[in-house]
Amino acid sequence: MNHQSHFTQARLLARIIWAYAIYLCLVLLAFGIGYFLLPRGALLHTPWAALGAFANMQQSALAQFIATIGFNLGFVLVLGVGLNLQRVREFPTGYIFIFSAGIVSGLFAGTNSFTSQNISPYSWEGWIVAIRIQHLELLGYTVIVASTITVGLRDYSSWLPWKAKETRIQRWRDIHFTPQEKLGVIIGIAFLLLASYNETVLTI
Repeated sequence: MNHQSHFTQARLLARIIWAYAIYLCLVLLAFGIGYFLLPRGALLHTPWAALGAFANMQQSALAQFIATIGFNLGFVLVLGVGLNLQRVREFPTGYIFIFSAGIVSGLFAGTNSFTSQNISPYSWEGWIVAIRIQHLELLGYTVIVASTITVGLRDYSSWLPWKAKETRIQRWRDIHFTPQEKLGVIIGIAFLLLASYNETVLTI
């Protein structure tokens, strides 16, 4: 089995484990780069920080929870599932969303670029909070992305647009999910709900 097939194999749990393991490795690598090589607050004025600040601006806990879960669900549907509509050399591109999120998350933590500075990301407490919120969110993203790889409509022969040749995989009406994948989407959404709740409780 080649490395690429780990992400497309029939066993959903194996897909999730492989994708999440790479996500964690990228988080740790990016954290180290941010901590040792970049200035503190380097990403504080980026769109990612602005989106987080918007959710925290809500007046009530319920409004903040709704804003957070709305952002998370919209994010994974548009980028994660949306990217899964196409493949490159049979690789579902929704996984790129997961890996990119790992890099950005690690850089944010490594440079302490969070809009809320209540807890230091360099402390044990900060790591525990990250597990309850950030890494739980990304686990939800990973489960949803891994569960929706069957939505692929087109495959491209190269990552370079000017070299890529398009091949149709299936049509919209041909898309179907196994019972395992349907359950995976439900579990992924449940993880996002729990992470959003934790974020709301810890920031109010």
